[in-house]
Amino acid sequence: MIKPSYKKQVYSKLFIPFLEQDESQRPRYRALFNYMQQQILCGELVADSRLPSSRELAELLNLSRNTIKQVYEMLQAEGYIETRQGDGSYISTQLSLSRKAIQKSHRPDLRPIKLSDKSKLLQQIRPLYHQSNQQLLLPASPALDQFPWPEWQRSVSHAGKLMKFSGGRSFMGEPKLRQEIVNYLNTSRGIHCEMEQVMICSGSQQGMQLAFSMLINPGDKVLVEDPGFPGIDGAISTVGGVKVSVPIDRQGFRTDIALTDKQDARLAFITPSRNFPMGYTLSLERRLQLLQWARQHGSCIIEDDYDSEFRFDGPPLTALQGLDGEHSVIYSGTFSRILHPAIRLGYLVLPPALVPSFNQMRGFLDGGLSSLPQLALADFMSRGLFASHLRRMRKLYKARREYLLQQIEKRFNNQLVWEPSDGGMHGVFLLPPGTDDKAIVEQANTVGLGLRPLSYYYDKQPPLSGLVIGFSGYTETQIDTGLTRLQPIIDQHLK
Repeated sequence: MIKPSYKKQVYSKLFIPFLEQDESQRPRYRALFNYMQQQILCGELVADSRLPSSRELAELLNLSRNTIKQVYEMLQAEGYIETRQGDGSYISTQLSLSRKAIQKSHRPDLRPIKLSDKSKLLQQIRPLYHQSNQQLLLPASPALDQFPWPEWQRSVSHAGKLMKFSGGRSFMGEPKLRQEIVNYLNTSRGIHCEMEQVMICSGSQQGMQLAFSMLINPGDKVLVEDPGFPGIDGAISTVGGVKVSVPIDRQGFRTDIALTDKQDARLAFITPSRNFPMGYTLSLERRLQLLQWARQHGSCIIEDDYDSEFRFDGPPLTALQGLDGEHSVIYSGTFSRILHPAIRLGYLVLPPALVPSFNQMRGFLDGGLSSLPQLALADFMSRGLFASHLRRMRKLYKARREYLLQQIEKRFNNQLVWEPSDGGMHGVFLLPPGTDDKAIVEQANTVGLGLRPLSYYYDKQPPLSGLVIGFSGYTETQIDTGLTRLQPIIDQHLK
């Protein structure tokens, strides 16, 4: 600590750490300001201490006098120092943070900020796996190298010009994009809707959270598939819902278990076109049973149409919403997996009766999304680029799936057994019963593989052991590389 009178040798010692800093990434004035700010806050420069003149400090630190003046001006503007006419600059006497108070605030017994009960609940939920584009065989990874960047940039440029004439925005999303989505869904998915029913979201996760917030009270039951998408757990917990895990079989969601008076559920969240991760399709009989249950009980169904666009063994199936479900089904879709993960856009198709309430809530929560990406995607779709890209990817992914199946059969014999599915962006491969699939994946992750353990997706049901292996985003060479790295790991665990 220094006395109020200025002593050059004391200041020379005080600024030694600053002179030793490597501040090549920041302007010198900013580095010096931050340094002096911290010295004041920690009490090394005490209240009413006189600072050297700008000329003296410039000479001491080998900086220009203008740099020192700029730093002093910044410190004065934020209340750290004050100037006295004809007597230089002093550490402010009004500064309430004394050295004693600062030291006290850094004590190890400092009380942490309290989290809400919702935050504590989220900490108890199984964590999501970290996603990395550097990993091979990662499920749900699109072919990024095939994305038509020049055409997308043209759409972005066009959207920028349209924004000049845009006055305000709708909480539901840009009308141009919503109408393009309606055109696409009416043609390809058999969905009955108008533009007013479509709400644009920043991906399917946000849409799911919005829907749960509007439909679920604390303690209400939510029917979900088991195995199923683990990201649903957090969305249910944050609204106080109670998850009811319903087993699936090769015909999909077990309605004989789910739709009973005992369950008394408020909502069902399902993937009827293709269960994640198993790939099973909900049978027509069970679809009709589910719709009848929703109508009779005033319940709602959220239809997550996960990667339904990539059906290789026939045309896309009619969505559940299109089977007379427009008044009880919320349809959820996303562009992130079809186009690019960085295009964080998804949508909900709402029953007409829910539109006013959802629109009002959206205004309170976030006021809607940025117009630029929405207008860009609307232009991209209106020019037919979305449809053509989808056709090319469907053909490409089918070829990559066939190559993966051939290579796994060739390399692994019966160590990995494919669980048949009519499409998708990944394959499920069963391991011999009792195999620790999580240990295999943990070891595989260390060599740059992004595959997932099948048992991770189970909740209450006895899990099957297997691997969820992505193929859509990888060339044949990359698939070969990934399987070559996986082979010794499988051999080691199955000895």
